[in-house]
Amino acid sequence: MHHSALAAAALAASSLAPTRARARPLAVEGDDAAFWRSVEASFAPAPDFLNLEYGYFCPSPQPVLEADVREARRIVTRGSHYMRNERRDAYEASVQALADLAGASREEVVITRNTTESMNIILQGIDLSPGDEVVYSNQDYGSMVQAIRQRTERGGIVPKQVDLPLHPAGDAEIVGRFEAAITPRTRLLHVTHMINLTGQVLPVREICAMARARGVEVAVDAAHSFAHIDFAIRDLDCDYLGTSLHKWLCAPLGLGMLYVKQDKIDRLWPLMGDMTRDPGDIRKFERMGTRPDQHVIALREAIRFHREIGAGRKEARLRLLHRRWADAVREWPRIVLNTPTEPHRHGAVGNVGIEGVAPVALADFLAERHRLFTVGVTHPAVRGIRVTPGVPTPLWHVDRFVEAMDDALRHFA
Repeated sequence: MHHSALAAAALAASSLAPTRARARPLAVEGDDAAFWRSVEASFAPAPDFLNLEYGYFCPSPQPVLEADVREARRIVTRGSHYMRNERRDAYEASVQALADLAGASREEVVITRNTTESMNIILQGIDLSPGDEVVYSNQDYGSMVQAIRQRTERGGIVPKQVDLPLHPAGDAEIVGRFEAAITPRTRLLHVTHMINLTGQVLPVREICAMARARGVEVAVDAAHSFAHIDFAIRDLDCDYLGTSLHKWLCAPLGLGMLYVKQDKIDRLWPLMGDMTRDPGDIRKFERMGTRPDQHVIALREAIRFHREIGAGRKEARLRLLHRRWADAVREWPRIVLNTPTEPHRHGAVGNVGIEGVAPVALADFLAERHRLFTVGVTHPAVRGIRVTPGVPTPLWHVDRFVEAMDDALRHFA
């Protein structure tokens, strides 16, 4: 649906008309209501629609936005003097704070612009010979699949796609499907930690252990898991990892992170040419020209905000927001839930469809009639709308979604 249609729908009604939703038990908020109201108050969402698509990125809370603007003004005032004489210390302070948060060494982490850039540094920079195999899944992010396909066209590698179930019987089923694809020519496994289509969380630690025993390196796409699920990179024991910081960390838009295990750095080529650094220096991946350094400085405020909430508390809240609507609609006729029910297999991201209804049509209906912003997913592996509440989401937003889905079932009867 066009943005103009969404705006027109918003102007047509000043408030969302409630519907009589089917009576289903909802997850409860517990004792944290006052705390989460204070968190919600730190954000300033648009008033003309209810955002249930925080998966693309989460706009920064006000303290982070204010830090970003403040540092932009300071850098503009100081000009080239800042870039030549002050920038390095500011960058190092931010990257050290990020490494500490990630559970990695400073000598293994650099700041990038997003997950796509980070993963392309890995996928384009790893040495592969014609006939070498890269294993990936049918639910990996499109940009990563395109990078693998480019290496196939350019260098004659062999891509091997693994089909993953939407509702696995257990970790062993997922690990087993990756393991079955490995041959003596396999050099790299590309694994998505939290699948963007459905929100399913894969057992990455177990996959990495299996691959390591087979002598295969693992690159992890952690775009949706970092600062969403409470984990440390060292606990995954992966070789490479990329993520976006403007998603679940709520950092300024246009920030990402690349992790490379220290003993792998000298074997990975940088995406941007840099022959001045030692091959084993993680800083060789930092060369990308002039960029908005105010974002890098404001990243520290985003990290502070995240720590103030608490990683475990945040993960529990995001999972609650998903369960609140998913548990309510789960048993309704014609409802198809494409996200696993087990708590450790999901966070906030969820995917749901109505039998016989095109995902885009359902997303448009919710936007036009109920001012609820979701996104339709039409993919060979999954069809439905992605519903992604975020850190700023109050419970009543997901309750409105439940009411709207009840209305959609009647509308599309």
